[in-house]
Amino acid sequence: MFARILNRWAPRALAGAALSLALLSGTAAHAFTEEHVIILIDRSGTMRTTRASGQTRFADALVRGRDFVQTPNALPRLFAIWTFEGGGYRREQGFEDGPTTVASLSRLSVGAGATPLALAVCDAADELLQFGPGIDARKVVRLISDGEENSTPEATLCYGPPSATRYPDLEEGSWEWKVRNMLKTGDPLRDSPNPFQLVFDADVFFNHITLAPEPFFLTFVQEVAKASGGRYTPIDDIRPLPIPGDTDGNGCVDSVDYRFMLANYGLRVPPASPAADFNGDRVVDFTDYSIVLGNLGRGCNTVLPPVLPVHEVRE
Repeated sequence: MFARILNRWAPRALAGAALSLALLSGTAAHAFTEEHVIILIDRSGTMRTTRASGQTRFADALVRGRDFVQTPNALPRLFAIWTFEGGGYRREQGFEDGPTTVASLSRLSVGAGATPLALAVCDAADELLQFGPGIDARKVVRLISDGEENSTPEATLCYGPPSATRYPDLEEGSWEWKVRNMLKTGDPLRDSPNPFQLVFDADVFFNHITLAPEPFFLTFVQEVAKASGGRYTPIDDIRPLPIPGDTDGNGCVDSVDYRFMLANYGLRVPPASPAADFNGDRVVDFTDYSIVLGNLGRGCNTVLPPVLPVHEVRE
């Protein structure tokens, strides 16, 4: 029954998709040839916190990292891994392919120090801007953390007090102002009206009862991700870990998610819902279709029947 339901939906949604995508081609995004990513994982002491699932934040951060690497993408990608705690960060892996990165993630361990977030984000941005000169690559800082800056060394460029005002009216000289500038211009002391040079994705673990980290920090991360063309994912400790393809956040990828994706297929975001754009490229297309199919049944209590590939679906 499940497969028949999906097969009735797919042709209708996909029939008009070719025209929609043809109209979008050439305008959906800059014509990048590669994507370079630094996965920046917080290994500070609070990442030892146990979530309602029974897993620590750090263990689930590694799952999120693996999911990100294994999610289909239109561009060839290279990944580096950095972790941060105390007064600095570690370069755990240089730029490598997906399988190598997944193996490296499995070898990481949590620490016990504080959170030099500003230092790590600024230096990761600088590393990305210097990597692969001459290659027209989309540059992405992928942050996975549970707290705001509290231990960047004073002698570093992105050190600063917290801003007394919210984004976008950040206090000049604050660490938030410097991090925003670094992602936007490559210079922590210079703002610009031009678009961001780097994309900022952020997964932030938090506890809805204690409201930690502070709302100012959550607003900052969310708005910088949005302004840079990235994706912000808040992860409440009492909620299931987000799964690629799960459009309604119930921790299960099922027929509801499949139909929701098909209803948005072939559209830009907006008018398409961002929830159906699983890889964050602002278009709901075959890559998103592949993501929901690849995770169909994940997190669910029942086994779902297989679904035909899109090119085999018939009325």
